[in-house]
Amino acid sequence: MYAGCVAGAIQKETYLELIQINGFKNLQIQKEKAIIIPDDILANYLNADEIAVFKSGKTGIFSISVIAQKPADLTSTCTPGGGCC
Repeated sequence: MYAGCVAGAIQKETYLELIQINGFKNLQIQKEKAIIIPDDILANYLNADEIAVFKSGKTGIFSISVIAQKPADLTSTCTPGGGCC
């Protein structure tokens, strides 16, 4: 489960930028939740000092929920059931 979550992760700023590049407007982060990884799993990949830095709050893995508006000019090219959405 952790591998699936982390393997597809990208930086938050990159994710939000991709949403904007694809034409969405008025982005809002609705929810941001830290993903807690147990110490025994972290110990498989990090030493004690690295675990301390990871848990200091300056870095981490987060799940975010984003809402944005799709402008009318983007929705006009896609019809429900048309296979493009």
